[in-house]
Amino acid sequence: MVHTQKKLKVIFADPPFGRESKGEAVTESPNLGILYIIGYARERLPNVEFSYLEPFLSMDEHLQKIKEIKPDVYAISFTTPRRELSFETITKVKELGLQILIVAGGAHPTIDPQDILKNTAVDVCIQGEGEETTTELLQKIQVSHPITDIKGTVNRQKDNGVRSLLKDINFFPAWDIIDFENYDVAVSKKKRMAYLLPIRGCPNYCTYCSNPVWKLEKPWIRQRSPENIAQEINYLYNRGIREIYLRSDTFNVDIKWCLRVCDEIKKLGLKGMTFQCNLRADKLDDELAQRLHDINVWLVHIGLESANDRVLRGIGKNATQADNVCTLELLKKHKIKVYGFLMLYNAWETNGKLEYETPEEVNNTLEFAKSCLRDNLIEYISWSITNPLIGSKLYDIARKYNIAVHNVKIGNCMRLPGITEQQMVEHVKQGMILQLLNGIQKGMITKKSYKRAAQKAVKILNM
Repeated sequence: MVHTQKKLKVIFADPPFGRESKGEAVTESPNLGILYIIGYARERLPNVEFSYLEPFLSMDEHLQKIKEIKPDVYAISFTTPRRELSFETITKVKELGLQILIVAGGAHPTIDPQDILKNTAVDVCIQGEGEETTTELLQKIQVSHPITDIKGTVNRQKDNGVRSLLKDINFFPAWDIIDFENYDVAVSKKKRMAYLLPIRGCPNYCTYCSNPVWKLEKPWIRQRSPENIAQEINYLYNRGIREIYLRSDTFNVDIKWCLRVCDEIKKLGLKGMTFQCNLRADKLDDELAQRLHDINVWLVHIGLESANDRVLRGIGKNATQADNVCTLELLKKHKIKVYGFLMLYNAWETNGKLEYETPEEVNNTLEFAKSCLRDNLIEYISWSITNPLIGSKLYDIARKYNIAVHNVKIGNCMRLPGITEQQMVEHVKQGMILQLLNGIQKGMITKKSYKRAAQKAVKILNM
């Protein structure tokens, strides 16, 4: 029996953050997860028309686009911090009264699909990677087959379990549907910048990270071929992009592979192209630092987290303070700037006992940050209090020891025994002042970053 394929209209959407969010982190880049799904699915589904509602749209613009397109499927992708806005959006989409299958994907639907199914009008949640699952879902809709038993989905009738991860990730996101003029990155050398994902996954299991929700099976790391990465870079260059952030959690997981990627990029000979990337502090040698310099990597992002080995060991960082210092010095030698990320008041469990960072250890980290800024080992700094994210080991630890998230002046944090809220507030204030002073001293408070700097100053004054 031959099944007739219906023509489908499908909308993929980010929550609508509004035009005022331009220049903020949520609108620095289009959603790569969505672009990858569209890129993958449309090759296999010629009778499907895909649209993408981008994050800088207002709620009214978002809803107006849906009314104009009249899709058969509306799929929204969101994280846990965007839960409330996403739930509001789903409610308003349902109130339009259109005949739409509503689908949710991304980090929060992966972690807690029942939360979405109980509290919204969503029909199907997609867990984990969405390319194959979404493609099968749309194929079945096209031929009017039931969609209740699709691997990788959860609906009100059934949890169908997790789908295996893609083995071959050598394909591009749907860059052709994006106007790069609509995106603006806070820290960049060039006006037009794009994110690129050379690796999926991370080999580590840090206590505070919610990435375990993607560690549904091994291998935890899947790398694209250096040649495929170079092809995407060349494509983006021809689209006018002059800076690329190699956005995988860790670019230098495998130094030999990383060197090959650098070689392929250098072969392109792209004039005026610059790069940023994320690095681990325990996997950098002189040869790789030199190669990164050779392809015009001007900034690397490193999760230093703490200046205390006890804390680094406890949170599963698998790097030491000596690694941190050695890597910072190597990068300075090769004239590569560093964006250092630091956390305070982390917690972990050792042999069934709660342990956590002390105020003295937080002071050590703050003093380390000051010295790194003074000696130009770090150019930019991010300083935040630890928040137990759902899906992380820390979230389970916080619940076990009844130190779970509560609201204070500084937002969500943990209630650690013997540490007062005021101690935490003072350390956060010190970290924020350090960031601001560093920005002012180095002339980083530009038109692009002025709004963020002003918001930070107001927050400090209100503490």
